Amino acid sequence: MNKHIIFFTTFLCVIALATAAKPCWLGGWAINVVNQVNGTDKDHVYAHCKSKNDDIGFHKIRYQQSTTWKFCENIFGPTTLFFCHAYKGQHQELVFDVFTQDTIKPLCRELDFKANYWRCSWLLRDDGIYLVDRREKGKEKNMKMHDWKYRA
Repeated sequence: MNKHIIFFTTFLCVIALATAAKPCWLGGWAINVVNQVNGTDKDHVYAHCKSKNDDIGFHKIRYQQSTTWKFCENIFGPTTLFFCHAYKGQHQELVFDVFTQDTIKPLCRELDFKANYWRCSWLLRDDGIYLVDRREKGKEKNMKMHDWKYRA
């Protein structure tokens, strides 16, 4: 019985130390939100991205610039969700999911070998919001996922 207690205690210590270093047990992810709204220096978008546990913050994204963050998936089931509230000008906005384990993750299968992370890229354009689909090796498709919503 003492062997089991020692093993279990050692196992818990290893898990605690590994978790403190924040390894990604199921693979790490990098989300990239790019402003491709056609225009001048005045044309920028704002994006506030977050999950239940992590607030990425409110970002002003200039034309052809991006905001990027990395995270680890939840190991206790398919519950990881990140979303953004994006604003274009004074009258257009949209709240949309940028990562869900069941719907968005299968579309984002680009492995960044240098960083050892999977990447999911979103393009904010004049006519809507696109997901970059890189599932076919050597091919890239921009899939329109959402239209901007008008607000008063």
